[in-house]
Amino acid sequence: CAGGAVYSPALTDFIFMVRQTSYLFITGPDVVQSVTNETVTQEELGGANTHMVKSGVAHAAFDNDIDTLLRTRELFNFLPLSNKEQGSVIRENDDSPDRLVHSLDTVVPL
Repeated sequence: CAGGAVYSPALTDFIFMVRQTSYLFITGPDVVQSVTNETVTQEELGGANTHMVKSGVAHAAFDNDIDTLLRTRELFNFLPLSNKEQGSVIRENDDSPDRLVHSLDTVVPL
């Protein structure tokens, strides 16, 4: 996805990307090089890792299309069919909702 349409995914609830094949950027590497004289790849400019680690636009990245589609289906199983319905899947776990995570105190400086 390139150009103005790249803004739309950033406004959605979930973004899944495929490593080495999914890209989101306003303008491509050729334009960046002609304007800044800097050589940059599609992956560096707007690949899955860039949006997972740096921009935070992507919520998950997978190695291939099949894994991405399977995880998308898994996500959809958590979602209700409408806003009037409860979600259908609840996963049991031993993680207490009252658990304290002290490392979170350092995420935002005071």
